[in-house]
Amino acid sequence: MDDRITTGIRAFMGRDWQRVRDFKDAHWAERIERLGPLEGLRIADELRRQAILENPGWPDAQSRREDLASHVRLAALFARADAARRP
Repeated sequence: MDDRITTGIRAFMGRDWQRVRDFKDAHWAERIERLGPLEGLRIADELRRQAILENPGWPDAQSRREDLASHVRLAALFARADAARRP
């Protein structure tokens, strides 16, 4: 019996995880393309709900501050990239 357990673990760990990621990316991209942007928002909301079920205190104040700081940095990078593209 122990051999079956380790065989299952080895099979799981030996999977082509990049192929799995690529398949999932293609699946969700096709779904959103077919059903529209609202499907993307629906999926994001489902993920948010799942995160809250697993951690009801999420996001805490610190996580929100860190998230805001990330968005501010990204917006600044987009602004710099846009300015660099202009003639």
